[in-house]
Amino acid sequence: MLRNLLLTALACCILTSCDVEDERDVCCKHILMEYHYMRDGQDKFSENIRIMRHFLFDGRERFIREIHAGNNLQQLQLDSLKAGNYVMVAVGNAADATRLETPPAGSCMEDFVLKVAESNGQDTDPLYYGICRFAPLRENAGRLQHFVTQMSNVHCKLKVTVKWQNLPPVLTTKPIYRMTLENCAADYELDAANGYAIDEKQFPYSPNWMQEHRKDCALDSRQLKQTFISLRYTNENLPLLRIFCRKEGEYVEQTPALDLKKAFRSWGYRPSTAERQDYRIVVTIYRDGHVGVKVEMETGIADWVDGGSFG
Repeated sequence: MLRNLLLTALACCILTSCDVEDERDVCCKHILMEYHYMRDGQDKFSENIRIMRHFLFDGRERFIREIHAGNNLQQLQLDSLKAGNYVMVAVGNAADATRLETPPAGSCMEDFVLKVAESNGQDTDPLYYGICRFAPLRENAGRLQHFVTQMSNVHCKLKVTVKWQNLPPVLTTKPIYRMTLENCAADYELDAANGYAIDEKQFPYSPNWMQEHRKDCALDSRQLKQTFISLRYTNENLPLLRIFCRKEGEYVEQTPALDLKKAFRSWGYRPSTAERQDYRIVVTIYRDGHVGVKVEMETGIADWVDGGSFG
């Protein structure tokens, strides 16, 4: 009986002990990074994020490695980490419209940049971003060390409806019309040094505003309706909207360039303070050639607010 008790105790010791090859290791640790995307008091992560990429830097902000996501995109096991200081940069939904290259080992986080993929004016991916500085501790060996990264919405949706007071210049079902958004953000610095925060969420800085997005479209009930997805706007950087119609093989501008900064200021919109940028505007081309821009509220047409005239 005593012999069986001793053997059982020995087995328990073996199962609960640690093989410490490096005193910097967090012995028997359980390190978990968890991701949330909070909106209106609820976690909307699973409804919005389909892909996750994780980039690990050390306390000096030197790149260590990319860590691949598991089956549960909201949780990342980091049990192999030694005690120390780290920075994790996470990007959600980066796909074909995004250039996000794994940095060279040892490279500086300040050089870590996401870019819009070179394309024929297509939308960006509906991107999300998070950055977390964390420090697993050796003295917490054997206990759950739980860290949380708040993901932020770093794309902008702009729904544009164009209508004519009279008739469109060409009545056809062919996609001879074109809308363009000029002077959009083309990249993000992912180190958060020059970005800004809204509550717990971090938003990256865009140094380059030369991206153009383009939509070829056909009439829908004598109107044009398109939704652009781009990188985020700021209070000082908003795009120009242009509307064209193709005639005799050439695109002819139907309105002057519509400066959305002017319209947003007249509505009191401040994109830099908006956690989620989702805008709807209506452009009306009148018989005398002047152009009006209004904001369409989710509650319906009756709540449009005049955004001023162009031209």
